[in-house]
Amino acid sequence: MTNQRVVGIETEYGIAIDPDSEVYTQPDFRQSPESLSVVAAQAVRSWQASLRTDGQAIGWDWEGEDPLQDLRGTRLDRASADPTMLTDDPQRFAPASPGVETAAEDTFSVQELVGQSSPMLTNVVLTNGGRFYVDHAHPEYSTPEVLTARDAVVWDVAGEYVARRAMSVASSYGSPIVLYKNNTDSKGWSYGSHENYLLARDVPFELLRDCLVPFLVTRPVICGAGRVGIGKNSETCGFQMSQRADFVGDLVGLQTAFNRPIVNTRDESHASSKWRRLHVINGDANRFPGSILAKVAASRAWLAAAEVAWRVSHKAPPVEGLFLECDPVAAGWQVSHDIDFQTTLQCADGIERSALEWQWAAANTVADFLHSQDRDVLLADALADALTWVDTVRMLREDPVAAAQRVEWVAKRTIFQALSRRIPGGWSSDKLAALDIQWADLRPGLSPVDKLRAKGHVEEVAPATDINLAATQPPAGTRAKVRGEAVAHRKDLVAASWTALVVRVGRDRLQRISLRDPFSNQALTS
Repeated sequence: MTNQRVVGIETEYGIAIDPDSEVYTQPDFRQSPESLSVVAAQAVRSWQASLRTDGQAIGWDWEGEDPLQDLRGTRLDRASADPTMLTDDPQRFAPASPGVETAAEDTFSVQELVGQSSPMLTNVVLTNGGRFYVDHAHPEYSTPEVLTARDAVVWDVAGEYVARRAMSVASSYGSPIVLYKNNTDSKGWSYGSHENYLLARDVPFELLRDCLVPFLVTRPVICGAGRVGIGKNSETCGFQMSQRADFVGDLVGLQTAFNRPIVNTRDESHASSKWRRLHVINGDANRFPGSILAKVAASRAWLAAAEVAWRVSHKAPPVEGLFLECDPVAAGWQVSHDIDFQTTLQCADGIERSALEWQWAAANTVADFLHSQDRDVLLADALADALTWVDTVRMLREDPVAAAQRVEWVAKRTIFQALSRRIPGGWSSDKLAALDIQWADLRPGLSPVDKLRAKGHVEEVAPATDINLAATQPPAGTRAKVRGEAVAHRKDLVAASWTALVVRVGRDRLQRISLRDPFSNQALTS
């Protein structure tokens, strides 16, 4: 089944103390991002504990974590790895960037909420089958595994509900934190929104790399979150499509927190050896559900084409003419900065295309290719994903009003550009920079996104009732259902991970139950 594809999204949230709170004005108050992130994670842990009859939150099982295995068939020696890559240590947080020491001792007491702050004690497995934890000095939410682009939207947006619960619980304990769903503070720091796609391991890495590079370089056109400021530190005034693009500086690599690559090669499949998990790290965290849908659907369709082509003919899909003949890293910056599609990219077929025209050609080529294949090697979802992709690009080319309801950067640009013409200083105005941060504010009613949604100007992929339910309930069809239901109901559960449940079988004995099959709803004894 080519497009029976497990998908998951991880979002690192920006975090700060509520600037309107009394705590914010205290001169001796310490507010390192790591300390605040610990508060957020412990708040979620406290909330999740309240959902169980025994009042005990379920922690993470670290067995099998291996962030140093590379898709290219090698493994980075631990002694040679940058500390930012060591995310598998249950006793110590990985730093946010090279040269930045962790500050586990710089936590502050919020009554009983924050007692200890190691990764082991700030990781919590959620009743919806997902995970909330501290990663690189940021609170992070990982969705459970889902099977459709729509469900990816539902459980990703459900993370915003989880974030609001974190803020509410933390505030009740005297720590008024604010979480932001964005990717940069525009002062040189970037934090990720990573996508994960399960695909067959027999597809050669080289083929995946060659196909992925031009696709990911141009993808912000259909799903960028938009950003005020150009350059890592917003050195140039203006607006760009992507919050993440300026922080991508390499073609291929294992690293995720420095010199970030277009194609990340971390090889933790969290499944059996026949599967590979593609870890995409250069996307934006989106507030618009339609942008999440476009992002995931287009990526699934692109990967489906690669898998089908390899299975049928052992070669790439008919997109080689769209491979780039220019520097892909520089092209990624150019695409994000070129909000009017005035510049072009040299392609292997000799045609120069704007990023929008590249996406149009790619979406239609993939849709036609998938439509031509036998249905016995192709699930209907692949075609539906391709049509979502085609429809999104068509909106951008022909219907700007509809595009502004689905594609986040288009809506943000429309609003901010109008403001820039009225506010003194235009794009250099501090007010616009502050509004850019406010756009990502997850406090109810404070973001311009909430106001747009109230007016019906944001495309809704799923009803609010589905999203609210997804904050505490797992999706059907994957092992997330087993995990989430175990977290909610099994009294013998001690810990869990993507691939296992750890249960108590006696006073001093534990048993690990396998969840290696991502598609199984049945837990298997190891």
